[in-house]
Amino acid sequence: MVTESKFKSKANLSIGDDHIAIGAQINDHAAFLAGVSSEQFFTDADIFTETQLLVTEYYKLDTLSNFWDVYNVEAEAMGQKVVYYPNSLPDIDRSQPLIAKPSDLDQLHPPNPYKSGRLPWIHKVNNNFLEITGKLDRAYFTAPFSLAANIRGYQNLIEDMFMRPDFAHRLFKFICDEVLVPHIEVLRKEANMPDLLMDGRDAWASPPMITLDMMDEYVVPYTERLRNQVGGNLITRGNWGDAKSRDPERFFSQKTKCSPGSLSVLDPDLYEVGPERIKAYANEHNLFVTAGIDAALIQEGPVEAIVERVKLYIEKIGRDERCMFHINQIPGETPSEHVHAAVAACHSYGRFPIPENLDTIQFEIPERESFSEFVNKKLR
Repeated sequence: MVTESKFKSKANLSIGDDHIAIGAQINDHAAFLAGVSSEQFFTDADIFTETQLLVTEYYKLDTLSNFWDVYNVEAEAMGQKVVYYPNSLPDIDRSQPLIAKPSDLDQLHPPNPYKSGRLPWIHKVNNNFLEITGKLDRAYFTAPFSLAANIRGYQNLIEDMFMRPDFAHRLFKFICDEVLVPHIEVLRKEANMPDLLMDGRDAWASPPMITLDMMDEYVVPYTERLRNQVGGNLITRGNWGDAKSRDPERFFSQKTKCSPGSLSVLDPDLYEVGPERIKAYANEHNLFVTAGIDAALIQEGPVEAIVERVKLYIEKIGRDERCMFHINQIPGETPSEHVHAAVAACHSYGRFPIPENLDTIQFEIPERESFSEFVNKKLR
């Protein structure tokens, strides 16, 4: 078991700048590697912090893997029931939405950013990372649309948009003005970083679960509303479904309004739409690209297919160095050698200057010790 007292002084993060950067969304996989329960991992700030630091170092990631179960925290603080599963991410209790009927909104009170649910836990996590690493690049929150879906229920919310649009907009304004703005302001205050980047996650705002017209009415405006109220440096992203949007370029445009200056496209959409098409749009609009590598591929392999996927994206997206890679949510029991292979491939084929012919690079799949062996070495 990972404990704060053993590892606080041993964090050793060395981020290189001579290759395309790669990060990963690791949370239930991190708990699995460390041998801690999901509930302990997501409620004990010290164990969470130290585990994520060690996992980042173990996989040689270029960005800190500090993802928590981001879609649950604000909803839980509002009173939504969350279920903690033994070996996977916690999740909203879908059978009991907090707002079961529209009149329930009138009974809600905004959460206290200092006291409600696990909001204090987030402050402790962020301060731990600041204390240990000396920096904090961003803090996460649930984007307005995904938070609405989690406390109202997806089907109810879609029905509201069609049948009760006035109520739907009232719900979104409540979420922005009464829940997220105070939460974000306190996150920045507690970290003593008034310009800290706020990174909102919005997987529910993804085709075909919503239409692009819904994006225009309920997603983009409320991200902009938040940004205007908290003084900028706020993005929302994590949308899927580019390949199912029927108009990827329109969807790209909507996503870049939510995350100005960058375009994030995640597998399987990245592979299905085609990296060439995505890069062409990014070049036309002067955008940095975040390429999300398929979680199913990372879990299932084989290693050779993982390496070829990374190599393909470097060839088609990474040559001008205006991109980074991100391994999508890594399932708990994913073989570690699959993650090591993806990272090593990115660092090898993505090393600057990138040669004209990637086949000239000698690449060997790394042989690494287990996570427990890695941790034991840190104790010596």
